[in-house]
Amino acid sequence: MPRDSLKPIDILRHELKALRFILDNFHSGKLGAEGLPPREDFQSPQGRALYDSIVKAADRKSAEHAIAELELDDVDIDSFLHLSGEHYYTYPTLVRERAAAVRTGKLTVEGT
Repeated sequence: MPRDSLKPIDILRHELKALRFILDNFHSGKLGAEGLPPREDFQSPQGRALYDSIVKAADRKSAEHAIAELELDDVDIDSFLHLSGEHYYTYPTLVRERAAAVRTGKLTVEGT
């Protein structure tokens, strides 16, 4: 990893891309539970709230409805729901890798 620390907004930005990909692929069966980063790998409370809304929902429509009800700081829910996640296939792995680096101290989050 090229940097020793990350800003919280950068973490959130990458988590949103991972979550958008997960929303597009989880309920369709294109991405199984084994392909999901664990919930604890999401560093932001916004990421964890979106993750819960997606994986706990019975289907994509229910997930989208649950997400639409959320009010999250620094997240434009309407944009999140209308963007495509098809190009974000690398981001779930990035979330896992960064969480592991934070846990081992190889990477820090600024301001924490």
